[in-house]
Amino acid sequence: MSNEQNQFLESILQELKNITAELQLLRSELRLSPYARSEKTVLSSSPRQVVDSLEKTEGERSDETVLAGSPGQVVDSPDETEEEKALAVYDWLTARGITVKNYREQSAVDAVFDQLAMFLGERFKNLSRIYESIKRSLSQGGSVTLNLSSSSQSEIADSTQFCTMLYSYAFLSSYHYNKPTKTIYAAPQRVGKVINFFTGGWFERYIYLKIFSFLVQNRLEFTCLLNPQITFPNGDDFELDVLFLVNNQPLWLECKTGEYQTHVAKYSNARKVLGIPKQRAVLVVLDISEDISENLTSLYDITVANENNFTKAVLAAVGLSQDQESVAPSYPTITATPGGLSTLLNKASLRPVPEYRQQVINELITLVSSLNQPVSITEVKSVLAEKVQASKSQLQDILNAIVRGGCLLDDNGLTVSSFTSPFSKLVSHDPAVIESKCIESYVRAVLLTEPTYFENPSNIDEFQRVVGGTAPDMTTISKLREQLFRPDAAPDHS
Repeated sequence: MSNEQNQFLESILQELKNITAELQLLRSELRLSPYARSEKTVLSSSPRQVVDSLEKTEGERSDETVLAGSPGQVVDSPDETEEEKALAVYDWLTARGITVKNYREQSAVDAVFDQLAMFLGERFKNLSRIYESIKRSLSQGGSVTLNLSSSSQSEIADSTQFCTMLYSYAFLSSYHYNKPTKTIYAAPQRVGKVINFFTGGWFERYIYLKIFSFLVQNRLEFTCLLNPQITFPNGDDFELDVLFLVNNQPLWLECKTGEYQTHVAKYSNARKVLGIPKQRAVLVVLDISEDISENLTSLYDITVANENNFTKAVLAAVGLSQDQESVAPSYPTITATPGGLSTLLNKASLRPVPEYRQQVINELITLVSSLNQPVSITEVKSVLAEKVQASKSQLQDILNAIVRGGCLLDDNGLTVSSFTSPFSKLVSHDPAVIESKCIESYVRAVLLTEPTYFENPSNIDEFQRVVGGTAPDMTTISKLREQLFRPDAAPDHS
């Protein structure tokens, strides 16, 4: 082995040691956080498990389980009572003799998956054909050809917009819309995170986000664990999709996009072992009729619902009346409690950190300007950590905003949304542009929770105070909201 090879291997080993040390430091910070194990996830009690999990590639992690929803996890003010509250779901399981072996971890790409899942879930009726076509392509091979000439304008608009989003995030390796023939041509990426998303990950994420928003809007006290891998007292292994404690009472949700028939009895038996009342154990199955869901509920010891009526099942489970299904407070969610905006951004792992953000942006621009080959933002982070005054967790949140803002581009000019994928340039070397992209990341996090937040001028003032920057104009905010929820025009890729 040559000296150059030895030096290269030694540099890799040193970098791994640095990453391991940083992960251990981050874990220590997260253990102090009252939200680090609450609505978002509970981290493993073993430092080795954390390191093992984070050392995997993005594709490997996504292949195993669905990433957690957008409400994230880091705040700075440790409080023992709040930490105990956040651990309530874990304690609830262990009190029943159930061993919790693994948990869901935070990911920098949550916002991307949230956006795609919400878009698909809110428009599934219009998107079912393109969804099934992509899913079929992933399982059988080949590309997607979908003619929409007999479809409504809204289905065409939603389908082309969805494909544009998928292509921009490299979920599709190619995409073309022939406007004269109204035909979509696309090829999905056959990688773990894409396969996982289309084979059910999106639906689990969508249901979680809807329930999370519903519970917040109705001001219910709750904590949550996502994808806990558990062992029952008899030694059987099991994995739950979503387990809430709402007002200290369990609410368990499982999500299926197909082949539910082989799982209903299994979930019914697991419910009995968990000791969760039937009304509070809900299996949500995509695209089944209400008659079938009602009959399955009668036949088995679990509540079965579909994507259209699962909120009614949750209403009944938590003891709310049917007229509260679509009720939101006058100044909902974010403004419901003091410091609500800061809490939201903290939970989304998007602390604005205005006192350090500009320094990080300037150092990032300087660093990228000197690059002679593509690097990952994880590699860049280790360099920035030596140059800025922000703590590592604060730096992580600033970089989350930069990544989610679409600031990183590869050699082909495509957006890089993963911390482990290489990028070669920034969308701009103007600090003001990168700053505006960060602000847009904060805006999107707010819009996902409360789409009408910025319609109140006092909310805009509060937003600007918290993030330490100027909010976008209403035209830009409306555009961001349309991208998340209500696109009304089909993009032209002809």
